[in-house]
Amino acid sequence: MNREIKFRAKPLKGGYPWVYGNAVLQVKGKAYLLEDNEAEVIPDFDRESSFYTVDGLIEVDTKTIGQYTGLKDKKGKEIYEGDILEYIGKRKDNMNKVYRRKSVFHEGMFALLSKELPAYSALNYHCMEDGRSAWRVIGNTYDNPEMMEGKV
Repeated sequence: MNREIKFRAKPLKGGYPWVYGNAVLQVKGKAYLLEDNEAEVIPDFDRESSFYTVDGLIEVDTKTIGQYTGLKDKKGKEIYEGDILEYIGKRKDNMNKVYRRKSVFHEGMFALLSKELPAYSALNYHCMEDGRSAWRVIGNTYDNPEMMEGKV
């Protein structure tokens, strides 16, 4: 089984909306995203406030760290934890009904969670054969929390 493991988070500095990397490191209560495999943590004895300088790592907001699910939406966009996905019904009984769910990691699986229903649905259940979901990423719970309001 080959699975790409990577993460996304909002940086605390630098003005970038999101940073992406392949590992998360916690040092002295701070979280860092590793942008590449060449980064290293070096002891810094000249600074009293921190024992480490972090080369190749970006300090991130821990509340926004999300792992890549390994799946893509119907347009080929990567799906991360915290993404808001939307599906528009196509059957007779739900034609044009808008469904929105949040991508979460729950009990060992990536799942979709509804605001109204306390139920989890395995994310890969909603995927087609080519690894793409029938759903579309429309935002995320950090930048667009209002997108989950009033939707099933």
